[in-house]
Amino acid sequence: MTTSGDLAFVVALFVGPPVALITCLLLRGAGQPRWVFAAAAALSAVMVLAWVAYWYLWGKAFEYADTNRPVPPALDRGSDLAIAVCCTASVMVAALGASRLVAASRAVRLQPETGT
Repeated sequence: MTTSGDLAFVVALFVGPPVALITCLLLRGAGQPRWVFAAAAALSAVMVLAWVAYWYLWGKAFEYADTNRPVPPALDRGSDLAIAVCCTASVMVAALGASRLVAASRAVRLQPETGT
């Protein structure tokens, strides 16, 4: 696996789930429109499903390897696809959250002060 492949693997499996959870919590607490939280939650659900599918397929591949049988190519492709979906969804959640939170903080700074 290449270095970029290793990085995507680590991000998808170990960094993505906590980042998605934190992003959803921040979006929920930041007073964002409902569609923003719904989109982040839906992408997080896709990420979780892909994460679970990857570990299920990994277990099946491990059973093949443990009995010294070759892992079927379809199983290998399925786990690659699951990890790619997990990584893509986690990056999309992080990008959505970052863009919306930065836009919200800029909007707060640009509001004129009301003098009392």
